[in-house]
Amino acid sequence: MAKITKKDELMERLGIEMDHIKAGLAELKVKGRKLRLEARLDLEKGVKSFETAQQDLRTRVREWSQAGEKAGTEVKKGLVQAAKDLKKAIDAARSSLK
Repeated sequence: MAKITKKDELMERLGIEMDHIKAGLAELKVKGRKLRLEARLDLEKGVKSFETAQQDLRTRVREWSQAGEKAGTEVKKGLVQAAKDLKKAIDAARSSLK
């Protein structure tokens, strides 16, 4: 049985965060369809921004995972913090639509 490394653990944690982010974006899109035109346009602009941030985070995680041990502790912390910040922003947007 292979030993789980800290890198594997971090990748799993980031994967879970990314799944939450994806689910939050899907919920925002559904709720956005119910809004009036102006509010919907504002929401769609925000969702597009979140999607761009999500893609950027996904790219950075992939780059970090390929870099291996070269990546420093600060990079790891930055990735985790970026995922948390994006999830927090999506959760705030979801809350404002309730």
